[in-house]
Amino acid sequence: MKYFEFGQENAELMVLLHGGGTSYLGVLPTAKKIAEKYHVVLLAYDGFNPSEPETEFRSVAYEAGCIEDYIIENYSGKVDILYGLSYGCRTLMQVLEDDRLQITTTIADGMSLRDYPDIKNEALKELYLFFFTGTFFVVMGRAGKLRKRFLAKITGRSIEEADRILYTKASWQSWKNQDKCLIGKKTDYSVFARTDMHIWYGVKGTVDKKLSANLEKLKAEGYPFTCKIFEDMGHGGLVGENTERFIQEVEAVHRYSRQKEEQA
Repeated sequence: MKYFEFGQENAELMVLLHGGGTSYLGVLPTAKKIAEKYHVVLLAYDGFNPSEPETEFRSVAYEAGCIEDYIIENYSGKVDILYGLSYGCRTLMQVLEDDRLQITTTIADGMSLRDYPDIKNEALKELYLFFFTGTFFVVMGRAGKLRKRFLAKITGRSIEEADRILYTKASWQSWKNQDKCLIGKKTDYSVFARTDMHIWYGVKGTVDKKLSANLEKLKAEGYPFTCKIFEDMGHGGLVGENTERFIQEVEAVHRYSRQKEEQA
């Protein structure tokens, strides 16, 4: 894993976790821009890092553990803003489980509210990975022109955006490991109470509509979080090609979080 840091002269720390099937390059322009105000740490996952093509993604727990240790060793465990996009929200939720960390504002953008199935049998697990992970591997991991067109349509983003953010050199094993580690893992939403939690969805495409399918159920269960729906944005569209608006939205929720912290 690599950590790219920008704006070290700024007081507040923002950690960015990019999505699955992409590399850190997809959010690099936004990271550099937002570094005018924040000290930004942008993560590059093992297996999905073009500067370390020989690495392999192991598991969410491993990647999150590396992040947690890095924050503790370098920043005394304090993060002002933690942002995760899509699959990065899986890592984000794992990071929130570490009670050594103090995180003021957390933003989960395009977070899936569905757990993976609980499959005990190893043969059935491999079969599930072959079909489920295999579909995403073909569509995203080895995307050609038509597949990028399809991906752009369902995510509500342009073909140019899809072409820019996808990382097509990750191994099949890295793709498998992304999903295998989550089979049977139940999401612990109680960790929302450890931060000021904000969930975002860009519903211009169909992806976020499916990812947010259990949103009302989550609200009914009483977990503390704020949700914002962006009708004019696609999946991850804010952190992609709408940097100025992304900055505005981040600053707005972080001001709200600081106010809550001061009043507590």
